[in-house]
Amino acid sequence: MFTKKEPDPKKTETQQKNNQKYSKAQFAESRQLSRIEKDILAAVLLEQQTYTLQEAQQHIQQFMNGEAQ
Repeated sequence: MFTKKEPDPKKTETQQKNNQKYSKAQFAESRQLSRIEKDILAAVLLEQQTYTLQEAQQHIQQFMNGEAQ
């Protein structure tokens, strides 16, 4: 008959990483980002806010495209 499908642990772990928020200081210490990416984030991110990795990547792309304010 029908069985309940268990959630894929790899997918949920990846989703949690994507949804996790980090501070500006945590991005500065990250080993996943290049030196240039860290410098860009140091310039564009606000100190008191937290951001997901995806949001940080968007800020980097906007800066590289000259859209940063």
